[in-house]
Amino acid sequence: RNIVIFILESFSSEHSALLNPDLYPDGHGYTPFLDSLMREGYYFQSAFANGHKSIEALPSVLSSIPSYRTPFVLMPQALAPMKALPALLAEKGYKTSFFNGSGRGSMGFGAYARSAGIERLYSREDYEARHGRDDFDGYWGIWDEPFLQYAGEEMSALPEPFFAALFTLSSHHPFVVPDAYRDLLPEGLTRNHKCVAYTDNAFRRFFARYAGEEWFRRTVFVFVADHVSSEKFADATRVFPGDHHIIGLLYTPDGALRGRCDEAVSQIDLMPTLLGLMGNREPYFAFGRDLFGEQPPEGGFALAYDSGFEAVGGDRLLFFDERRTTGSYRTDDLRREHDLGNDPEAAALERRVKAFVQQYYRHLEQKDFTVE
Repeated sequence: RNIVIFILESFSSEHSALLNPDLYPDGHGYTPFLDSLMREGYYFQSAFANGHKSIEALPSVLSSIPSYRTPFVLMPQALAPMKALPALLAEKGYKTSFFNGSGRGSMGFGAYARSAGIERLYSREDYEARHGRDDFDGYWGIWDEPFLQYAGEEMSALPEPFFAALFTLSSHHPFVVPDAYRDLLPEGLTRNHKCVAYTDNAFRRFFARYAGEEWFRRTVFVFVADHVSSEKFADATRVFPGDHHIIGLLYTPDGALRGRCDEAVSQIDLMPTLLGLMGNREPYFAFGRDLFGEQPPEGGFALAYDSGFEAVGGDRLLFFDERRTTGSYRTDDLRREHDLGNDPEAAALERRVKAFVQQYYRHLEQKDFTVE
């Protein structure tokens, strides 16, 4: 199958009525189309970003390498040999592409995409060479709706099988939408909600146009946010793990993937999971796990960093300062009022976090991201 990964700018879980029915008792959130895909596909109730920045998302999603204290792309270790998802698929005959509506060189996306094995980059300049300059948003790049339409045109011309990743940009500060949509979209509860609704509708129109194409029916579509939005309204999204809780789902037009995953997962799990779905049997380097092929008895956990390591697994939270655990709580203890101390489940999560952090720093120090 083809693989298309949509990396969604600032698509917090908080935007979705399906993922947060308690926040939207009337059932109307700001991602109605993505919610419909989740109902028809396979979605993650508890998906988490490994970082806070857009430049931290690409290594996590494409290479299964997270960023913690320092964005991985800014480290000299990022220049070390590695085989990311696009490179591994290219070895199997996939054509690989990366789409972003900003200008060439923006955010270092193109440079990292190249190092990850992307063969063809599509940017604002490529769009404007084909469709003119009227769709520039005045700030970041091409509005999401026309750029998605353009990306579909290019995908339709690609030889199969192909891999494509696309990074959206309209749901970002300064939180504006095209004039034609200004009065058609809901105002929302935050400054970003109208922009999120605009991008969600852009995907609706993309699917409406290309659903009849042969390549479309043979594609696994992945939707994953780069990080949560800076604009929040619910108390739970202001503290960990809510401040890393994102939208994540897999969708196949033929319904081959359906269901819901409730355990904690993160961006680094996508690459191993997709390789597993593609039938890969060859060894590869990844910090994440194949969510369908590797089921640890303790269940999944997600790890992030914000002045210290923060982990969520099951109904436990753990805070670790690289020397010792500074607190462990139930996930519903938003005010962190009841430290669980030497709770057996928290202790088990602590062991897993320590092992992960140890492995992470060892591989960084040795610049070791390949399989012998």
